[in-house]
Amino acid sequence: MKPIFHYISLLILTTVLFSSCKKERTDLVTTTITPAKTTGPAATAHVVVSPASNAVLTFTWEPAKTGNYSGVFYEVQFDKENGNFTKPIYRSGTGRQNVEPKLVLSHKEVNKLAYAAGIPELATGKVRWRVVASNGVIEAFSEPSVISLARPAGFAENPTDVYLSGEATETGADLAKAMKFKRLSDGVFELYTALSPGSYKLTDKTSGTPLTFSVDGGLLKEAASGASPAAVKTVYRINLDFNKSTAVLTEIQSAGLWFAPYNRIQATLAYAGQGVFRATDVQVTWKQETWGKDERYKFRVSEKGPAGTIAVRNWGSSNKDNSRPTSGTAASYFFLREVDNTQYDYTYKFMSESEKADIELNFGASADYTHKITFK
Repeated sequence: MKPIFHYISLLILTTVLFSSCKKERTDLVTTTITPAKTTGPAATAHVVVSPASNAVLTFTWEPAKTGNYSGVFYEVQFDKENGNFTKPIYRSGTGRQNVEPKLVLSHKEVNKLAYAAGIPELATGKVRWRVVASNGVIEAFSEPSVISLARPAGFAENPTDVYLSGEATETGADLAKAMKFKRLSDGVFELYTALSPGSYKLTDKTSGTPLTFSVDGGLLKEAASGASPAAVKTVYRINLDFNKSTAVLTEIQSAGLWFAPYNRIQATLAYAGQGVFRATDVQVTWKQETWGKDERYKFRVSEKGPAGTIAVRNWGSSNKDNSRPTSGTAASYFFLREVDNTQYDYTYKFMSESEKADIELNFGASADYTHKITFK
């Protein structure tokens, strides 16, 4: 049997533990924080946004202070001129892991937030901004400041992809079948295609809720659709530059196989659709020279610009001189590059002679521009 004092000890211990649970905490940390005070840009500042430059815009403020000297972290929030920051249009932490009392934004980023604020290109509008200071426990908000921003021509956010659809296009109005542009660089796209009379639209995707664009007088604009410039079915090279909001539709008048030994077009290629030009049953006969037979060729494409100017583009090899290909030659041998108009430089060589050969010039947007010779 256990001694009576053992049970008494357990009773005392339980009472002490219960009492300690009921005891109010007196060691909780309490703190205060004063709001930051914005210092720049001034409310009267007017910024002409230049996203193509290296310019930056710096937002500064007097640091917030805490009652217990704990660290302060910052976030800068932006909203429309009449916004209340319930849903900021743009927000950003600051430098040095959000403790630096300033925010530096490139003009490219400023252009994005101006667009988000509803300021159209080539227009001026205002944006509100404030500083949110926090020590991890409580937050303090600065008084909002306002800044005037003038946007340039061009889109604030360049699309990653661009598609063409509509009744005037080769693939029709079904967006799922839209033709995809070839992306040449950031914001710059190209597509060889045919347009007929009717409407079309440019989109940044083929599902969900895409952004839609059209061409108006050589300028890219957000619009539900546009009217084709073609009175009859016409083949174009379409170039879009979202950095400058420009579009150029160049008419393709003809495409030809240019045979260097005779210094002339040997065969004309007809447009077959989807950026492809073809000629069938072309006789490939090399020219006999005193030193042997010459089999060199490249391509020439005649174009008419928007102003009616006629120009010829030469398409050939990236190599100034080439060996004759074989059945095992890499596909890259046949890739097309725009070259000069010299008679013999940057030409390819026919693999063989033939009474009949099919010639294909492929400006399809899904891969490198290339060509194919099929001997029969």
